[in-house]
Amino acid sequence: MKFKQITVPVSAALVLATGSNFAIAGTLTGGATMPEQIVQEGTAIMQLSRAAEQVQNQLQMLLNEARNLQNLPTNFTSQITGELGQLTNIVGQGNALSYAGQNISSQLSSEYPGYNNGVNYQQEYQNWNNTTSQNIQNALQAQNLASTQFATQGQALASIESASQSAAGRMQVLQAGNQISAMEVKQLQKMQQISMAQNDAQLAYEKQKLTEASQQNSLSQQELGTFLGTGGQNAMGSGSSINLGNTSQFNPN
Repeated sequence: MKFKQITVPVSAALVLATGSNFAIAGTLTGGATMPEQIVQEGTAIMQLSRAAEQVQNQLQMLLNEARNLQNLPTNFTSQITGELGQLTNIVGQGNALSYAGQNISSQLSSEYPGYNNGVNYQQEYQNWNNTTSQNIQNALQAQNLASTQFATQGQALASIESASQSAAGRMQVLQAGNQISAMEVKQLQKMQQISMAQNDAQLAYEKQKLTEASQQNSLSQQELGTFLGTGGQNAMGSGSSINLGNTSQFNPN
């Protein structure tokens, strides 16, 4: 799987380093039916959104400490590194979920032609991914952080730790992280809306097909009833009038 722009390779590396977290997106393919995959996708997005909110709160607290305290705790740098590491992990999982959503959309289009009522959900997920990547780029550039420094997991963590050694550097990475985490929360909420809309479209399609099948079955029953009530009875009536001859002449002896 190839990702665009610098933030995604960083995230992918961090996710692979903490493989248990990556399973959130991996569960979407394990033998589940299509409706189950949609539900799993929505649940995973919701869980990831909550995790992003927690990281956002922690980063905001660290940013406030950096602004207000002259003497910071000795473990402050490691706290920054840890929270931003979790943030990059969340970004990676968000991108993984967007690709899973595109795959689900593709399968739905194949199995349920016309279910989307003209909405291209694959494109919706792709737009989400592009917007997220661009917003992260903008946040890094706004704090004068070079994109090349975040090309790999090792470079990203080294850059964060190095920048955090100075007051100016701490503010840079914390402000960038705070902006990215707030954006990621909003983006995950938007992805959840896309997933819910896709789920509603699929359910509406199935309901429509069931209604059409029921109407067709009802029509068939009506046709059968009409046949039995008119033509069928006429056919049986004409059969019952067959001339069997004069039975009084029949002599069993």
